[in-house]
Parts: sequence; structure tokens; C-alpha cells
Amino acid sequence: MQKMTVFITLLFSFMLLISCEKEVPVKLSSSEKLVVIEGIIETNQQPFVYLSNSIGFFDKIDLSNISYIKGATVVVADISSGQSITLKEYSIDTTIGSNTFSFTVYGPDISDPVAMNFKGEVEHIYKLQVNSGGRTFESYAKIPASVGLDSVWTEPVPGREDSFSIVKARYIDPDSFGNAVRLETLVNKRIKNDRPERYLTSFNSVYNDDVINGTTLPVSIDIGYDKTVDYTQDEFQTLGFLRRGDTLTIKWSAIDSKVFKFWETLSYSAGTIGNPFAAPSKIQSNIPGALGIWGAYNPSFYTLLDTLK
Repeated sequence: MQKMTVFITLLFSFMLLISCEKEVPVKLSSSEKLVVIEGIIETNQQPFVYLSNSIGFFDKIDLSNISYIKGATVVVADISSGQSITLKEYSIDTTIGSNTFSFTVYGPDISDPVAMNFKGEVEHIYKLQVNSGGRTFESYAKIPASVGLDSVWTEPVPGREDSFSIVKARYIDPDSFGNAVRLETLVNKRIKNDRPERYLTSFNSVYNDDVINGTTLPVSIDIGYDKTVDYTQDEFQTLGFLRRGDTLTIKWSAIDSKVFKFWETLSYSAGTIGNPFAAPSKIQSNIPGALGIWGAYNPSFYTLLDTLK
């Protein structure tokens, strides 16, 4: 009798939990278009900015579906030196496979020596101002100093020593909080395929020293991969490894805290897609009123040639 009472109590509790479910309506608007800004300035490089309109939640994600913004006024100012330039609008066609796409980029006027000499400098703060459609967007980013990596090397993958390497590095963090980096890799393949060779990121691309401040530690360099490719099972299992005969270039870029937060929240948001148990996340842009990033980077490059010959 006691067992039956316990069973009925548990059953009633379960039914009560089910009856407490509440339907929460979520309004997803696909009509509102927001401005998307992707701007970059690197040490010893001129600035470039891409402007587009956001796409709806249910719209198809495709290169042909991107609406680039034309006729904007884009100004980049070096707050530290007092110099500034107005970027010029360029329309460029590019062919991918059998399809040709047009995109718009704002960059320095190649006929203007002043604009071509406007390049990123370490410890300088850069202001981006975009005027488009009667609206103005502003953002600031600083190119921080960088100590780079102390050393880089490869180690054979256990069980696959004749084919793949793990890439390792040694990093010495300065004894000051707030250091952050972005990691990208470029692989020049010994055996070519039809995929473009460009700088790519792994699942996570940014790191800071909140935990490791002032310490020396080994770092695993995860090889970047193209998120748009459907990899085979064998390819997926070896994405983070360097294949025999390939050449790897590591791009290790110092970034400020707001640029770090953008890439960190973007990576987290991408990782929660399709996960019903993930907490809601918001990508933290450093451009008030717009989506995207105005990023200042201080890159260091390291190349490993023809590993495991």
C-alpha cells in the first residue's frame, strides 16, 4: 500500500510539471534592416571597411543575397596623431566556381599618396565614422603592443606520425592584465584542391589573460577551417592537424578588449546554434547602433615550412 501511495504521488507530480509548461511567443522580425559594418586596420596596413544591410532571420544565407551599402561617407581618423582620411568606394567582381559576385569595399584612394601612407601604428587609437542613409555610426579601437609567441614547433600525432603533426607554441604573457589575441592560420597545401587558401580560424579564435596573466605556458595552435564546407568524417577528425608536406603560417594578432569581446561572443553564439539547452547570447559589437566590428590588430607571423618531410 505504501509503495502504491509513493507511485501515485510521483505520477501526480510528473503530470503537474507537464501541465506547468508555458508557450512563450517569440516575434522574429525579418523586415527591419540593420547596418552591418566590418572594418579593419592593422599595423603597417591601410584601413578597409565593408558595409552591408542585415538579412532577415528566415532569409537564405548566400553571397548573392548580401546587400552592400553604396554612397556612404567613411572616415578613419588617427586620434593619436590627428590625421584622418576619407575612404573611397570600390566595386569589385569576384568569381567563385562558376558564379560571379559583386561586392563593395571602402579603402584608401590609390591615387592619393597621403591616403596610401595612412597606416596602422602600434599604441595608436583609430576612430571610424560612417555616414549612411542619414545615420552616423562611430567606433574606436586601439592597436595594442604585442610580445608575440616565444617559439613554435610541431609534434607528431600519436598513431599517425607519418602523416600529421600537432602545432605547439610557447607564450610568455606580460605581467599586466588586459592582453588579448586573435589566432588565424593559413595552410599552403602540398597537394592542392579546389578550396581557396586563406587565413581561417578554428572553433575559437580569441584568447585573453584573465587567468594566465604574467605566466609562461605551452599553447596548442588549432588549424583554422572553412565553416561553410561539409567535411568527410576523416577530414573532420584531422581538421586541427597539419598534414605532411603542408606549410603553415600563424597570424597571432594583439587586440583590445572590445574587439576580443566581439569575437568571443560571436564564437559562442555560433556554437549554440541548434542547441535547445544553450543560454541566450548577444553578439557584442563595438559599434553603437550597428552590427559588426571595427577591429584594430597588431599581427605577428610565424611560418613552419614543409613539416614531417
